[in-house]
Amino acid sequence: MPRPTVVVTRPAGQSRQLTEALQAAGLDVLGFPLLAIGPAPDDAPLRAALARLDQFALVVFVSPNAIQYAVDALAAVQGIAVAQWPPGVPVAVVGPASVVALAERGIAAPDYRVIAPAGADGNGTNGGANGEEARFDSEALWAQLEPAALQGRAVLIVRGNGGRDWLGDRLREAGADVTAVEAYQRTLPEPTAMQWQAVRDGLSAGAAPQAWLLTSSEAVRNLDTLARQNLSPQELATLKQVQCIAPHARIAEQAQALGFTRIVRAAPGDAGLLAACKQWADAYAGPVPASTPVPTVASAPRPEPLPVPPPAMTNRVERVTQETTSSSTTIPPGATASASPSASFAAPRRNAALWALVAVLVLATAGGFWWLQQRVDHLTEELARRQQSNDALVQETRVLSRNAQDTVKELQAKVGALDGQVGETRDKQAALEQVYQDLMRNRDDWEIAEIQQLLTNAGQQLQLTGNVQVALAALQSADARLARTDKPQYNLLRRALARDIARMKAVPDTDLTGAAIKLDEAIIQIDALPLLSSERMLERTEAEDRKDAGRGAAKGAGETSAPASGGVGGWFARLWNYMRDEMAQVIRIRKVDDTEALLLSGDQGWFLRENVKLRMLNARLALLSRNEPVFRNDLAAAQAMIGRYFDTRSRRVQTVLTLLKQAQAGAVTVQLPTMAESLGALHALKKE
Repeated sequence: MPRPTVVVTRPAGQSRQLTEALQAAGLDVLGFPLLAIGPAPDDAPLRAALARLDQFALVVFVSPNAIQYAVDALAAVQGIAVAQWPPGVPVAVVGPASVVALAERGIAAPDYRVIAPAGADGNGTNGGANGEEARFDSEALWAQLEPAALQGRAVLIVRGNGGRDWLGDRLREAGADVTAVEAYQRTLPEPTAMQWQAVRDGLSAGAAPQAWLLTSSEAVRNLDTLARQNLSPQELATLKQVQCIAPHARIAEQAQALGFTRIVRAAPGDAGLLAACKQWADAYAGPVPASTPVPTVASAPRPEPLPVPPPAMTNRVERVTQETTSSSTTIPPGATASASPSASFAAPRRNAALWALVAVLVLATAGGFWWLQQRVDHLTEELARRQQSNDALVQETRVLSRNAQDTVKELQAKVGALDGQVGETRDKQAALEQVYQDLMRNRDDWEIAEIQQLLTNAGQQLQLTGNVQVALAALQSADARLARTDKPQYNLLRRALARDIARMKAVPDTDLTGAAIKLDEAIIQIDALPLLSSERMLERTEAEDRKDAGRGAAKGAGETSAPASGGVGGWFARLWNYMRDEMAQVIRIRKVDDTEALLLSGDQGWFLRENVKLRMLNARLALLSRNEPVFRNDLAAAQAMIGRYFDTRSRRVQTVLTLLKQAQAGAVTVQLPTMAESLGALHALKKE
């Protein structure tokens, strides 16, 4: 009969002791973690809280994982290898595993105050008050705390992501200042294909039964989620019928809510889980058969019937009894008369010795049978254990074989792709070798083709943009390449290149860039030019000049008239001169030759400015493209529009007109040379 299997769902690396205990009890163990424990993604709040650890009146750790990650972080904050816990800060935990974890790190009584539920420290019984079963949860820890002593004081709770906040809520209601930080995070693991195959084999018909150890409510939810994703509906229904062992009522309620029907409560801790697993395994295997009772020798001449002796031994006893009876009953004639009184006592003694011999033989036979039966049972269990181990190895071998087959298929596909790439690489290499050979054979043709392309591009650049320097650089580069080859057939081409280079160097330089910059400055100032049709404020320098002139005139008039008129007359003359100057600044009389310039509205003025700027932009483009007629026509049109509609007495208008005149004077037309002679010599060389 195959041995039962216990499925341990604790996180990887946290179930070694329980697994060894289950295996020592004769149970097979399957590791199937339903939780993955890792560090918190952001440990800055934890480090900040640990940096001010001595300010807390109580620190609560919700699990051994919280202790591990928090103490390691404390060591990093303190900058030492082993963390030093402040002696004056009490520590509270919810279970015996957390008490052991604190003790392993040197945090234990009497040096430190450790608060835990009743029975968690391993002292006394495993029961609670009034003989109740011990509980290791937040409610049991709350019963050990003194809420009144924590009122108005800081309390730190170190936990993982998610989980209950029941204890924190109770502490806040009691008036404590609670700070909760995350030291680790719990995530949903991804079981391997081999683990899922082992679970499916355990759910198949005729397989050994499984018992799942569910040690947290989140593990139950993760089991339901993973099973729905990876198992068929029939396998999921079978999984809901397997035996589940939970160490807490809340875990059992969670499992029952998710559809698990067979749930057994176990005592908290590894000892409680081990006892529950043994009880379940004994119920599955049945009671152990009792040993055959050992018969005792009776003093009566007729012993009690023996318990089912083997057939051979029964025949032996019968034969011994018959021989004894016949020997005791066949007495020669006349012997009775001569027999002494001692002969009458010899027969009972011989019968007792025979019965004793029979009893010894029966006991020896029964002992041998019992020994053989025990040996057979032991061999049967060993065979079943080995059979189950072989079955597991066969399953693992099948899974590994499938994985190996898949890997071989992938490798075959990759090898095929690599073969195809190697073939393509060979073809490309052959093509490159052919191209290289062609280049080596036609090196002169290739060099001439490069020089032709260089000269053609330079000629096009010269015609389109008039850039003499680019054309000159191209000619000089071509001449340098021909000079490096030093072949006689290139002499005519080099002479043509030398003449074209001399023509390019003889072309005078024109400052087209400066003219374009002046046009840009003029375009920028168009929006600020005053129109004849709009009122404008006096420019600052002009206004200051007029004020200074008015003040000087008034002062001069006052000085000249003061001696003559004296008192009231002088004062009236100064007032009249001041008012006349102010009226002269308010009322102005201008002569405008074009009446349309005074009738422009606001929108028309905006369009006028835009037209002037467009004319200047067209002139700039024509300048850069060396189109002199268009450049001069657009520039003249812009000057005419400025002189007609803008106030030419303004300094800004005069500055713009000056810029336009300078740009027009700087754009000198230059007859650019061509590269016809060099191109002709190159074509003649190619024909040869």
